[in-house]
Amino acid sequence: MKQKMEKTPMLEAQIQASRYNGARANLLLLVAFTAINLVLLVTGSNSYFLFSASVPYTLTDLAMFLCGMYPRETYTGIYANMDFADSSLYYIVLGISIVIIALYLLAYIFSKNQKVGWLIFALAFFALDTAWLLIYVGISAEIMMDILFHIWVIVSLTMGIIAYFKLKKIPTEVKTPVDPEAEEIRQDIPDSKVIRYADTAEKEKVFLSSEIYGHKIVYRRVKKTNELVIDGRVYAEYTALLEKAHLLTATLDGHTYGVGYDNRGLVYLSVDGMLTEQKTRLI
Repeated sequence: MKQKMEKTPMLEAQIQASRYNGARANLLLLVAFTAINLVLLVTGSNSYFLFSASVPYTLTDLAMFLCGMYPRETYTGIYANMDFADSSLYYIVLGISIVIIALYLLAYIFSKNQKVGWLIFALAFFALDTAWLLIYVGISAEIMMDILFHIWVIVSLTMGIIAYFKLKKIPTEVKTPVDPEAEEIRQDIPDSKVIRYADTAEKEKVFLSSEIYGHKIVYRRVKKTNELVIDGRVYAEYTALLEKAHLLTATLDGHTYGVGYDNRGLVYLSVDGMLTEQKTRLI
């Protein structure tokens, strides 16, 4: 008989952080495919990707039609003697479509620092996009996949927002006191070499900061580099545009300090192999 895995606060935090980050990832895909579809439309391609917002595409498509930008055979029947709108209409609508895509992109960018309001904005904005699709295009077998995609994105963003508020209620920070008797342990271990002094003028993102054994330990990111900083000096670093799980360690006064990221939403600090601090990271 299989035993049900206990959902510890740490595991629950990882699950909710994954859902929040998943919602943001889907929002980025939405931005990318909407932009691609708009480019394909204005360049005359017949290709179309489903993972897209409908308003920028359909508005631009309508403007192109009203401005007579499609092949002559398009304007037959009741459209044979159609009076075309000035081309300025097309450029105005295209500009509006680009702004709409930019708003989705801003929602993705600014939601990364646990600013859930931007994710809520994206959800409301995309709900309006879905309403536009159903009203303007209508429900038919031809667009059923598009409708299902819209529903899926709404569910994803909703789950991400719910995950954020669940995370706020989870005790995601743990602190284990270090052993005061360990001050006299392992004094024979040599200190790690200093790489450089930490640049305090650079814009930084501090993940963890703690005072242990009289030393100030900081785990931070500057540009593309994660640093282990002890008393203002950089002892270890990890450079990557897209971070993976990593551990940075340094030994000072006989104690080994470690900081790292588990690639599942948690950053942590350890001393002499013992976990002393752990936090959820939503970026």
